[in-house]
Amino acid sequence: MRKSSILSLICVFVLSVSASAQQQKLSPVTRMFLQDLQIAKQKDVLPAGYVYKKHADGNIYVSGMIKVDNPAQAEAKITALGAQIGTKAGNIWTVQVPYEKMSQFAAITGIGYIQLDEPVQPTLDVARKTTRVDSVHAGYGLPYIFSGAEVVVGVIDFGFDYTHPTFFDTSYSQYRIKRVWEMNGTGTPPAGYTYGRELVGDAIIQAAQTDNVKQTHGTATTGMAAGSGYGSTDNRQLRGMAFNSDIVLVGVRRDSIGGQWMQSGFSDFVDGIKYIFDYAASVNRPAVVNISWGSQSGPHDGTTLMNQACDNLSGSGKIVVMSAGNEGQENIHLSKTFTATDSLISTFPLFNNYGGGPSYKRTWVDVWGDAGKSFCAKVTMYKHGVIGNTTGYVCLDDMIHNDTLIGSSGNDTCFVQFITSSAEFNGKPRITVNVFDKTVDSFFVTVKATDGTIHMWDEYYYYGYDKGYQSDFQTGGEPWATAGNSTSTVSDMGAAQSVLLVGAYCTKVKFTNLQNQNADYSFYYGVNGLAGFSSRGPMIDGRIKPDITAPGVFIATSMSSYNTDYLPGGASEKFLVQKYTSAKDGRTYYFGEFSGTSASGPAASGIVALMLQANPRLTPQQVHDIIATTAIMDSYTHPLPASGDNKWGHGKINAYGAVKMALQQNSIYQFTGNKLDCILYPNPGNGNFMLEYSGNKAEVLTVTVTNVTGGVVASFDWKVNAGNNNHALDISGVAKGVYMVKIGGLDGAVTIKTVVQ
Repeated sequence: MRKSSILSLICVFVLSVSASAQQQKLSPVTRMFLQDLQIAKQKDVLPAGYVYKKHADGNIYVSGMIKVDNPAQAEAKITALGAQIGTKAGNIWTVQVPYEKMSQFAAITGIGYIQLDEPVQPTLDVARKTTRVDSVHAGYGLPYIFSGAEVVVGVIDFGFDYTHPTFFDTSYSQYRIKRVWEMNGTGTPPAGYTYGRELVGDAIIQAAQTDNVKQTHGTATTGMAAGSGYGSTDNRQLRGMAFNSDIVLVGVRRDSIGGQWMQSGFSDFVDGIKYIFDYAASVNRPAVVNISWGSQSGPHDGTTLMNQACDNLSGSGKIVVMSAGNEGQENIHLSKTFTATDSLISTFPLFNNYGGGPSYKRTWVDVWGDAGKSFCAKVTMYKHGVIGNTTGYVCLDDMIHNDTLIGSSGNDTCFVQFITSSAEFNGKPRITVNVFDKTVDSFFVTVKATDGTIHMWDEYYYYGYDKGYQSDFQTGGEPWATAGNSTSTVSDMGAAQSVLLVGAYCTKVKFTNLQNQNADYSFYYGVNGLAGFSSRGPMIDGRIKPDITAPGVFIATSMSSYNTDYLPGGASEKFLVQKYTSAKDGRTYYFGEFSGTSASGPAASGIVALMLQANPRLTPQQVHDIIATTAIMDSYTHPLPASGDNKWGHGKINAYGAVKMALQQNSIYQFTGNKLDCILYPNPGNGNFMLEYSGNKAEVLTVTVTNVTGGVVASFDWKVNAGNNNHALDISGVAKGVYMVKIGGLDGAVTIKTVVQ
């Protein structure tokens, strides 16, 4: 007996030492996983909060790194277990292990240390942290996790890679692109339309691969708004804002015939908005449409047909988000109030030479006046202080005037066209000056009037894939000329009352690319500051624009694998930061750095999708109000007036605050008096709820729970302090059904409808 007891003690000691030794070779996360795995097996679920990879064979793996002591011994046992070895960097290997076999893997001899991958936060680089989307994704203080589920994110753009892993779900199994309309495609168009082709069904969409091999813009913007992040580090680092949403893509028209216009018209975007909203309605889901395109053409007062169409198509559960524009450092705007003694303004549209050289100086100058007023305009050639040929003044005669000016060489020509209107759709007079200057000279535009105010914009002119032209209004070194400014450079496309117009701020100035090259743009951008390129307001009708700002500088997102610019050896290779080779198709996919309000717009669109998940009936005005009310102000925005300002709008977008307020504006919450910042979660639930309250003073709240007949089933006093407060609410003993939870304070009350299941 004594001998047996001693033997038992020895066995226990040996087992303890063995277990201790095994624990020492496991990282904390690995140990946590093994513990959670035992619990999860009883429930037949995956342990939550760990990094998984789902392979083409349908098996799910955990990934990590190991340090090997005996390579030969370890490799044989690893492969025998069905685990996979990736990179061998000396004695540090990367591995992927079938998650259900992790306990056996931990017992393999020859391995000195096992470190499972840890979930990395924040995600989509720092963009999700600064916008507080990370808290929304985690469900902190919210009824549940918000990921854009059951919301449609529509993107109108070009350069979509339909096969990119980020457009699948977080396990790379469920494809999330539900519809595609290629406006320049050949095939069967969507019902109600006569052009392009509609792609429906996972296999058909993926087989189409891309709408445009020369672009990646749409892949990047969609990844920002709705990418799952699959294929990036830990399959979540570069996750988009609404990563579980349904996706509908509209590829705008891009003709391939040489010499033709390749720019889509406003009607394409209007059709695209309707197409997306119609699909969302057919599946009974709310939708947000992102448009990262813009134009300076128009009066910037919300009255264009494009603006009106946006207002008419938008509504409850139908939200349009647009980028403010990238002209914040471009002097493309001028304004002038005329008097009888101050009746002239002249300016030089000087070109930035966007690839075309002096033979391709082309621009539109769009001049708008006050309703009922008149003005005239002319174009004059100029070189080295010598004024050359002029068109003479053209006034508001509702005519088109074509003129040809000869340059100083006597051979080259400047073609000028005036399109005049005494009263446009909004009653305002307008002259559009179309200039195609093939001379080596400069030219200046002059406007004259005796009263009223004019605003003029120098429009970006895009011809083909390779030649873009933009000029600034400058003085040309002459004291009598006027330089332009960046005021009112927000996109006219986004001037509609219903559109959420988004500027950009900077969250990152440094990154390391796949070539291990360190890029540092701190000389140009300031972290947390406004992006210099972000277009400024106001609108000409006085509205403050943009409405809000979002991250828009060096945001890592998905890139099209069909655009060679973003492949190794391509012109934009230096911006690639991550890659992933798919086990599904063997193709390598990339993530790269992306900047501009083209990036900030989809960031905001994804956040709007989270708001729509919280409250599918939100109207455009409610979205505007919530985002304005909850916006972040800091030492960079400085305190902003209630109306906002024309650089920051109302500040930096705050996803957490916006989703929380969207919940409170749901019919589940009814307020009396001042709104109490109080939520209940999970809702519905099993009767064990949590109340969260945020206030600015200490007080005693009264909590009363009633059934549908008004009978009180629970009541108590809740002493709260200034700041955040939490209190458990246990009504698990009541019958299943609907209950009303009323929380009352000194200044107001909220009644929350909940369901006990």
